Amino acid sequence: MGYKKTVLENGLTILSENVDYVRSISVGVWINVGSRNENAENNGLAHFVEHMLFKGTISRNKYEIAHFLESIGGAINAFTGKEITCFFTRSLSDNLPQSIDLLADIIQNSTFPLNEIKKEKKVILEEISHTNNNPDEYIFEKFIENLFPRHSLGHSVAGNKKSVVKFQKKSCSNFIKKFYIPQRIIITVSGFVNHDDLVKYVKKYFNFKFGKTDERKFMQIPEIRKKNNIYNWATGQQTHICTGVRTFPYNDNRRLRLLVLNTILSGGMSSRLFQNIREKYGIGYDIHSFINFFHDTGFLGIYAATTPKNSKKCLKLIKSEIQNIVEKPVTKTELSTTKVQLKSSLVIGLESTTARMNRLAREYIYINNIMQIDDVIREIEEIEPKHIQKLAQELFQPERFVTTILKKKI
Repeated sequence: MGYKKTVLENGLTILSENVDYVRSISVGVWINVGSRNENAENNGLAHFVEHMLFKGTISRNKYEIAHFLESIGGAINAFTGKEITCFFTRSLSDNLPQSIDLLADIIQNSTFPLNEIKKEKKVILEEISHTNNNPDEYIFEKFIENLFPRHSLGHSVAGNKKSVVKFQKKSCSNFIKKFYIPQRIIITVSGFVNHDDLVKYVKKYFNFKFGKTDERKFMQIPEIRKKNNIYNWATGQQTHICTGVRTFPYNDNRRLRLLVLNTILSGGMSSRLFQNIREKYGIGYDIHSFINFFHDTGFLGIYAATTPKNSKKCLKLIKSEIQNIVEKPVTKTELSTTKVQLKSSLVIGLESTTARMNRLAREYIYINNIMQIDDVIREIEEIEPKHIQKLAQELFQPERFVTTILKKKI
């Protein structure tokens, strides 16, 4: 199955993929803006605006927004990331016009009621408090902050309490005018969809009046000054560890190799980290690796939760597993098993129209193209043990690692 693309005169891009064996659709409106477009003073504004767009438009109150699709069996939601904000719906294919209508309304016609701004600040402040009071969440915030110091990529998507309390109606409306413009918007639909109908509805309901944006520029990422960061935690019986390295952007041709490497480390119960740290030594309940990609960089991290007395041993074992991949090529048998896991995960994921809709957007946003799944599988098949070892040698140099530890305050 291929995809169809239309770029409107105002710069808005429309992508669709017809899946003829389903009768549902997933619709996403993706805006090229996130927390990295903020500074220390307005950190959290992209996330706050995302929340506020559900609080009322010129023609709908917040209940009517929530009820509109739910009354016909659909749903609407949203999320904000470091570089992207997305509003998405899931419904029966017959409800395509209603989905586009609702998404266009909240994005173009939100009124940011003052009473709702006041209430939503409390909600976001509670969200921040929840993260700050949960070490297994807070450590990821601190790890990324230490990985990208003095840079907006290191800021929390939710913001901080000092910045959030300052947000006003004008903050929201100015943010919308600057970033929610056609040139930054991609609409993706996957499911039982006719592309021409989709274009017709987008033209009908999306009627932007805002000007062009400046060319997107990225602030240079500073060097890392402090590689080891230890924080005391007032409560809890565990020590939480995050260690990892910066990698490369989404469009790097080594991305699939890194996905394979990550799967070797943490691709399930048979993976190296799980088997050698949890199963063999029994010193960590939760142990896994994770990766993320951006326009100009990326990272791989490893997380573990263990007892205070086992924390040094746990970190030592993690480093040992990393060194093993650097020094010894992965066997053909293990690599073959890993490839099967990764390919299976990719293919099974594409049984969801929401996953397909997500993939359409991310591929286009980051590489300006949509790789066919057969081409992805072919590239994975061509990866050899020497490719994995070389990548590990490039990334896993001891001086490149940043480590964050949360431990119980004594």
